[in-house]
Amino acid sequence: MISIEKWRFSWTLVATVASVLTLVSVVHLFLFPLVPSFDYFTARQQIQNSCVPIKESAERVTNRVWENSPPQLNLDHRFPADLHNAVVYRNAPWKAEIGRWLSGCDSVAKEVDLVEMIGGKSCKSDCSGQGVCNHELGQCRCFHGFRGKGCSERIHFQCNFPKTPELPYGRWVVSICPTHCDTTRAMCFCGEGTKYPNRPVAEACGFQVNLPSQPGAPKSTDWAKADLDNIFTTNGSKPGWCNVDPEEAYALKVQFKEECDCKYDGLLGQFCEVPVSSTCVNQCSGHGHCRGGFCQCDSGWYGVDCSIPSVMSSMSEWPQWLRPAHIDIPINANITGNLVNLNAVVKKKRPLLYVYDLPPEFNSLLLEGRHYKLECVNRIYNEKNETLWTDMLYGSQMAFYESILASPHRTLNGEEADFFFVPVLDSCIITRADDAPHLSAQEHRGLRSSLTLEFYKKAYEHIIEHYPYWNRTSGRDHIWFFSWDEGACYAPKEIWNSMMLVHWGNTNSKHNHSTTAYWADNWDRISSSRRGNHSCFDPEKDLVLPAWKAPDAFVLRSKLWASPREKRKTLFYFNGNLGSAYPNGRPESSYSMGVRQKLAEEYGSSPNKEGKLGKQHAEDVIVTSLRSENYHEDLSSSVFCGVLPGDGWSGRMEDSILQGCIPVVIQDGIFLPYENVLNYESFVVRISEDEIPNLINILRGLNETEIQFRLANVQKVWQRFLYRDSILLEAKRQNATFGRMNDWAVEFLKLREDDVFTTLIQILHYKLHNDPWRRELVHQKKDFGIPQECL
Repeated sequence: MISIEKWRFSWTLVATVASVLTLVSVVHLFLFPLVPSFDYFTARQQIQNSCVPIKESAERVTNRVWENSPPQLNLDHRFPADLHNAVVYRNAPWKAEIGRWLSGCDSVAKEVDLVEMIGGKSCKSDCSGQGVCNHELGQCRCFHGFRGKGCSERIHFQCNFPKTPELPYGRWVVSICPTHCDTTRAMCFCGEGTKYPNRPVAEACGFQVNLPSQPGAPKSTDWAKADLDNIFTTNGSKPGWCNVDPEEAYALKVQFKEECDCKYDGLLGQFCEVPVSSTCVNQCSGHGHCRGGFCQCDSGWYGVDCSIPSVMSSMSEWPQWLRPAHIDIPINANITGNLVNLNAVVKKKRPLLYVYDLPPEFNSLLLEGRHYKLECVNRIYNEKNETLWTDMLYGSQMAFYESILASPHRTLNGEEADFFFVPVLDSCIITRADDAPHLSAQEHRGLRSSLTLEFYKKAYEHIIEHYPYWNRTSGRDHIWFFSWDEGACYAPKEIWNSMMLVHWGNTNSKHNHSTTAYWADNWDRISSSRRGNHSCFDPEKDLVLPAWKAPDAFVLRSKLWASPREKRKTLFYFNGNLGSAYPNGRPESSYSMGVRQKLAEEYGSSPNKEGKLGKQHAEDVIVTSLRSENYHEDLSSSVFCGVLPGDGWSGRMEDSILQGCIPVVIQDGIFLPYENVLNYESFVVRISEDEIPNLINILRGLNETEIQFRLANVQKVWQRFLYRDSILLEAKRQNATFGRMNDWAVEFLKLREDDVFTTLIQILHYKLHNDPWRRELVHQKKDFGIPQECL
């Protein structure tokens, strides 16, 4: 056997050698499949207080499994709980049973040897230059507008719905186009015959715009009447677009149509004259080109972010999660052939995460076809290709996806994986519903929730057909991310066994129907034959993750999270939409399930439409709908901050924690981030919705010791509400490009505590070893990298 470690060489050399070598398996570590589950929460009262069970509750585990077990570690004695029944691990207060196991077992985890398969399967016609070859499956991932085994078939995506006598361009859709339609992506451009044929003509730009019918009213667009005379004009005194020279327009020498702007990704400037980088997953990991959101990988690389090497890649360029590696090439001079797959032995820590490389319709195509550059991403790029972070709350899905793809816990070995992540970007599906005729909720009665459910079901059907892993556990070891307002409420019934990552932890114990006031997201009207009758969140298996908050160098430098007690003069603070009683308030009575409205009725500190304050308004209580110019400072000068729902979840929990304010949670039966694993009594105040009239009395009744205790714990957990790992991945890419760190990167590099992704890994590690189904694996002699007594 030839063993190769850390060589700087090309796989071309290996392929040459392999032509006279046999490709047979030399390492066979995988004798049994993994059988994981997430039922560990159901045994919450039975969870062991040692690294092995005190009472054997899993009937499937035979006595012989444990008859030679080593002495138990008494975690109760080693890691006692505090007065709030919390055990601190890595500076965070966990629920006692979880904190004990993490303290005694997660902390001593060691690396294990893992065999990773480096794929070498080829694709038909090398995908015809219109796609990326998945070298594990030998399947093409085709770019927008192409399909087929070799991506040789063209698809024409129309910009417009069929025309009618009344609507010559069809009914309204985001892609509606009176000029040239690029049918590979259903995007509208000026087209040939104009000075700037590739300039976008997005939405109202190409149609007649009517002036307001009364003062203060908005303009209206007539979608039946194109405005071609103006946008094609060469007369500088008319509001043009497709022939307008940017320099002349900036110098105010010519007019241009104000409704035209630069919505598409990859272009900047008032006239889309500046080409910039588009946003791709991990920016293609340095092994490809980002074409509007889809990574066009270099030869030898594949995956949604071009992070997976094939046998034709250079080993010196492999990602960190595959290094250092030993490559085993068996010798047999009697057999020759083409190099197909190779095994790389890599040291990794569990839990091991397998990420499905799904067809691009579930991720890359959703990014490539975006009609608004800010949709479903957490960053775009300026004219210098520097990062511009967005406030898109749903950007957490992109951040998480990028972290898991670059994680040292990632594996290509599905047989050895502990968990399987299915990357469906619902944040793109929902924001893009009605983007174009081919991506429309029309067949779903306008329900974006129903359209999204269909995407998840198709992803399930794909992995069932092409992979063997789901049936091992009926999906209990699979992970899905639902980022939208009501989380996994609209998950198809087929995947409900899996773990759901959400922002909305509604157990449906009180609010047992759709809580959004936006009808298109309402899931009550989805048939039970598709959705089933599951709740939106099951604390036994699911997890609420924090929402995305854009990096803010000023806030971090100011250390608002560390503001001391004596500087927090406001007792209670909430700033946000308070409903129809206030100017610009949401008109629906169902908005926020009525919770914000009840709070304002009692404690409103700014006048409503009738000029009235709340019945119990107080000088040190702020409940207002007036937008603050110093929102972060206001939070950091408050002791308690309100966490109330909006259309489903809101980002108020994150706002409170990140500014060091004690969250006051008012949403019955609805879990917040990490609430089923961290000890919320240590840093949160929860009151029921019926207690709102008594809220301030409850808060004033807390003694100073309790307040200081909670403030201190908020300061211990706040970094677990940041997507630091993903942010630093971007910082590394920017540093490689510009040779320097931006101010946000400098501040994030100073942070040392665990972030969102690290917290999830710790939770998964606990799940892996505290599940009765998992204990069956002990007799299979799997290498878990922790002491036997922790299993």
